[in-house]
Amino acid sequence: MHSRHIRYRGRVRTIKFIGVSTAGSSIHQVFPRWAQLLGVNAEVVGVDVPRGPDAHARLREALSAIRADERCLGAVVTSWKSALYQVASTDFDDLDGLAVECHEVNAVRRHEDGRLSGYARDPISVGQVVDGIWPERDADLLCLGSGGTAIALGRHLLARGQGGRLQFIDREPAQTSHFTDVIGTVAGDGPFNIEAKAADGPYDDLVAGARPGTLIVNATGAGKDRAGSPVTDGVEFPRECVFWDLNYRGELGMLATARMQADAHKLRVHDGLSLFCHGWAAALSAVLGLPDDPGLADAFAAELPGAGSE
Repeated sequence: MHSRHIRYRGRVRTIKFIGVSTAGSSIHQVFPRWAQLLGVNAEVVGVDVPRGPDAHARLREALSAIRADERCLGAVVTSWKSALYQVASTDFDDLDGLAVECHEVNAVRRHEDGRLSGYARDPISVGQVVDGIWPERDADLLCLGSGGTAIALGRHLLARGQGGRLQFIDREPAQTSHFTDVIGTVAGDGPFNIEAKAADGPYDDLVAGARPGTLIVNATGAGKDRAGSPVTDGVEFPRECVFWDLNYRGELGMLATARMQADAHKLRVHDGLSLFCHGWAAALSAVLGLPDDPGLADAFAAELPGAGSE
């Protein structure tokens, strides 16, 4: 666990949190405790960028505001990581290799001289979580959604030599096309057993038709940033599957259905809280210029409300 009690001990600094709707995030409750673990005198400030025609312009404005703010240490980006790379990659002074490879930025570090560095940390945090909840190397994947987190998941599964059929489904053809372009670059001349296709939901038939042992992922954002679910309440989960909802707050309709069927169908069900901790640990390490610490996410999880209670 980190114990660095000499960094940023003077005036209170800020770390921006850029998302669609940030007020409901647990980060506002837990960050003061996490800041103590990190030895940083800072607070998180939410920056909401609603979906709409002016979203890209607002992202660039947010980045400019970070550069101009001497109190700001940087930012953690959630829903807009792919879009931020798309519209503002040239606004950074430097990008790490994963950001260029995955076409996303989910951590921004503001250096004392105002330079901005961009990082893609999802490939690290997603990999840490999926290896823990789904170590099976020859099973199938059905991922509903093909955005930045899905790209990180696909990249990691390629890197670990995942067998089986890997399907990524999205409502937006432009998003699946982008997914295929990025993953194709990552795969190079290696095996390419990933399929991305556009299809309108609900995806009940796809879920019901998955083979036992399949990892089924809700990476759509439905149930958190926007209302609804990628499936109906009547969806039937296959037996002995693993369901992972990347959300941990909101309506969580698909997660609730999976939990109701868990015993009868022998499902292993996971919400997004572990990814929340791993994602913030990886991103904050980049923002603060700290080395990766595999134990930091566990230390963060121990500080969540209710952790360790009966």
